[in-house]
Amino acid sequence: MKRTPKVVLWLLSLTTTLLLGQPKATAQARTEPIFTVVEQEPEFPGGKAALSQYLANNIRFPSALMRKNYNTGPVAAKFIIDKAGTVRDVRVTTKPIKKDMQKGMQEFMKTIIAAIEKMPPWRPGQVNGQSVSVFYTLPIEVNMQ
Repeated sequence: MKRTPKVVLWLLSLTTTLLLGQPKATAQARTEPIFTVVEQEPEFPGGKAALSQYLANNIRFPSALMRKNYNTGPVAAKFIIDKAGTVRDVRVTTKPIKKDMQKGMQEFMKTIIAAIEKMPPWRPGQVNGQSVSVFYTLPIEVNMQ
């Protein structure tokens, strides 16, 4: 009796595959190279000072982490700045997170991603005078003063 659900599910899966064909996975193909080292680095509009101001205005440190004076350790946003200067594929890296701080850190990482995704276009990186896509790592410094 315990075997019946497995058999039914297997038959249902087999029937679906026979009727609909094999499921096909599709992925968006990117054929352009993404550089990690370029002759001219991408630049935020207004330079590093403007970037620091933008981050300070758009990233909020969760009060739950502030109350516990939680040291986030190194935090970095990693993303691609494409040849048009558009930011895409944002990811955030941190040190391992304590279990009791996970909710606050997830909230913090969401604000970082949201702020970076809505950045204005950057001046793209260049190689041989041509704009290229660049993998960029941006350290995020938390100052609780």
